[in-house]
Amino acid sequence: MPAPRGFLNKLVAVNGAIATVLFGALTVIVSLQVLTRFVLHMPFIWSEELARFLFFWVVLLGAAMSVKNRRHFVIDVTMGRVDTWSPTLRFGFSAIPHLCILAFAALLFVQGIGYTKIGLLRTATNSRLNMALVYAAIPTFAALTFIYALGNLLLDYRTHVRGRAPEPLEPPMAE
Repeated sequence: MPAPRGFLNKLVAVNGAIATVLFGALTVIVSLQVLTRFVLHMPFIWSEELARFLFFWVVLLGAAMSVKNRRHFVIDVTMGRVDTWSPTLRFGFSAIPHLCILAFAALLFVQGIGYTKIGLLRTATNSRLNMALVYAAIPTFAALTFIYALGNLLLDYRTHVRGRAPEPLEPPMAE
C-alpha cells in the first residue's frame, strides 16, 4: 500500500511549504518592526501582534512535522534493552507513544474546533484580525498530528507484520 505513504509525504511537503512561507512573513514583519521602531521611531502598532500570531502558527506546524519525523520528545524507559524483547512485545511497546499522541490529538482537535468557533466572535486589538484565523492553528496542528501519528503507527505495524523491527527513533542531528 504505497498510497498512504505518498499521501503523507505530499502532506508533509505542503505543511513544510506553508510553515516556510509563514516563517518568511514572520521574519519580514519582525524586521519591519525593528526598522520602524528603532530607526524611524514610528512603529507600526499591529506588527508585534501579527508576529505573535505567525509565530504561533509556525511553531504548531513545525511541531506536527516533528511527530511525522519521529523527532518529538521521547524518554527511553527500557534503558536500551528493547532489542532483547520479542518482535510482538517490541511492536506493542513502540505503539504506546503513537496511541498516546493519537488520543491527545483527537482531544485537542475537538477542543480546538470549539476554541476556533469562539474566535469567530473576537477581533485582535491592533491588527483587527479575526481571532478564528489564529485559533485555527490548534485544530490544524491536531489534525496533522493525528494523521502523522496514525501513519507512523501503520508503518510500524506493516514493518512488524513483515517480521522486522519498528522504525527506530533517530537521534537528533548535531548541527
